[in-house]
Amino acid sequence: MRIAFSVEGVPCEFHRDPFIGVTQLRCGYNLMELQRLSDPSTHFNLKLLRTWELRLGPHLVHIEKRRPLLFAGFRPNGYRVFVDGQLVAERHGF
Repeated sequence: MRIAFSVEGVPCEFHRDPFIGVTQLRCGYNLMELQRLSDPSTHFNLKLLRTWELRLGPHLVHIEKRRPLLFAGFRPNGYRVFVDGQLVAERHGF
């Protein structure tokens, strides 16, 4: 899953690898790892909603990943990106 958006003119991209679960956020030249391969919660989690919050300068970026209740690994997830409380991107997929 790749979601492109911008924060005050700076291009940002949220990326999650569907096979290994590594999740990253790249804003400008900065790369932030949100989920690592070595973290067990990357692969095993029973919660339906996972959130990440980051502060980029004066802005708050909030990312939500909502998984389906049944057969979550075989069905698309919902992703929403908020910047300062405003919805800037929404996608469904793996």
